[in-house]
Amino acid sequence: MSQDLSTLRNFFAFTRWANRMIVESAAPLTPEEYARPIGGSFGSVKGTLTHLYGADWVWRERFHGRSPRALPAGEESMTLEELARKWRDVEAAQDAFLATLTQDRLEEPLSYVAFSGDHFTRRLGDVLLHLANHGTYHRGQVATLLRQLGHKAASTDFLRYIDAQAG
Repeated sequence: MSQDLSTLRNFFAFTRWANRMIVESAAPLTPEEYARPIGGSFGSVKGTLTHLYGADWVWRERFHGRSPRALPAGEESMTLEELARKWRDVEAAQDAFLATLTQDRLEEPLSYVAFSGDHFTRRLGDVLLHLANHGTYHRGQVATLLRQLGHKAASTDFLRYIDAQAG
């Protein structure tokens, strides 16, 4: 499936906005609530947000020809503030990468080694679409976890993003 570069860049801008919104929603949590095991794919708000950050970090590395076999040591113990700061840096690097792309590059193969040791080659455009969509899935999980903790979660629907850009 072919992707349009302009649409991908817009989807990444939406992803940045939605990530900020969900991190802001988690800010009122106490450290205990942030790390409390509740369930879901990664157990807690902290686990799920760390996974989201980690996926962005790993793909940033893969876009530059590196295939890390794990997240850097200590990433799982970050506070929300530390995670948000590091995540902004990763997102800025991803955005710089996106700015270098041409429509033709989206058709090029991207080869990498997964944490499992398995080798993959995928179209760059498909990987980029996967990465942006991946965040949508897990932000929904964070919203559910926040509600289970008795907190509100910002709506991160794409049309909310469109409204925010217009207003």
